[in-house]
Amino acid sequence: MNAIKICIIADQIYKSGGIERVLSHRINHWIKDGYEVHLITSENEGRSPYFFYDLRLVRHDLAGGFDKSISLLSPLNLKLAYRYFFKLRAAIKNINPDVIVMTNYNYDYYFLPLIAAGTHCIKEYHSSFSQKTNAIDGLKKYYTKFYDTHVFLSKEEAYLHSLNGSVVIPNPIVMSDDSPCELTKRRKVIMTAGRIVAIKGFERLLASWSTIASKYPDWRLEIYGDGEHTYIQSLQALIEHHDIAANTAIYPSSPDIISKMLDSRIYAMSSLSECFPMVLLEAMQSRMAIVAFDCPTGPRNILKNNKTGILVENHHISDFSRSLEKLMTRTDLAQTLADNGCLEVRQYDAKAVMKKWNTLIDETCFS
Repeated sequence: MNAIKICIIADQIYKSGGIERVLSHRINHWIKDGYEVHLITSENEGRSPYFFYDLRLVRHDLAGGFDKSISLLSPLNLKLAYRYFFKLRAAIKNINPDVIVMTNYNYDYYFLPLIAAGTHCIKEYHSSFSQKTNAIDGLKKYYTKFYDTHVFLSKEEAYLHSLNGSVVIPNPIVMSDDSPCELTKRRKVIMTAGRIVAIKGFERLLASWSTIASKYPDWRLEIYGDGEHTYIQSLQALIEHHDIAANTAIYPSSPDIISKMLDSRIYAMSSLSECFPMVLLEAMQSRMAIVAFDCPTGPRNILKNNKTGILVENHHISDFSRSLEKLMTRTDLAQTLADNGCLEVRQYDAKAVMKKWNTLIDETCFS
């Protein structure tokens, strides 16, 4: 009997984001479990993956060449999209998959129903529906009816969409058998990680930190991530403006962000919106004390307030500052939250999560 053939469609795998980490975990598990996995990317353009992928993964980079600095509806991008349609159609015909998993909202999302009629198509959602307000988002919602199954990362996101054929499967993490050391044995560091983009709310993190940084000169705030140079420069200017350059730094992303977490005490999430942030799971796994804004919708679907972390009412910067200071000064509280989180996160172990994905794929192909 031939292996089930899965085709995943994504933008790229050369960046350091949470989706890229999730894809690497899932693809490697699928291949290990005997599935034949193909990955179609539209903008990887021959660049090496940021994370490790099993060499048995069959990659198809279609090099759409789209200009992301302008609208996807611009004449230039629409011309490129016309060419891309035929590339995508040829790739899917050549692969002849049993099931297709769509991860993005680029042209692929709209083209797939025209190309893959008769193939079971799964749409997975990595951004919060709470953000969706404009006409383009209305078009995205209209196209959901052309997909057979919808995979959401939390029950709250599934409820917000209210679609038939919805399944909840959270992001997976690869658990380690090693027990992370106690917080007092680590550097006095507050850290955060992610794409350096406006939605991550780094401005309000810097504002929160600036109110207490001078009181604790032996503590540091470290930000890890990649982004547009001009935006990073604007954050550097804010650091200078708040006079916190002596104990605040922005570093490039790291493929081994876990090692940074294991040597830091507090994880701070200041995002304006999150769906189901992989980085929070990794911080819990690393036995860190966590404080996060209760933004829609991800943090509250992962953290239990005052048990596995602290959830601060969204936009309340002064409360965020006080929560940081509480975790910095009350090592007993910080350690208790970190310990509880480290136990709680085991439910997201990749082996358990991938059983849900395998069941979905197998039932799809054999029903």
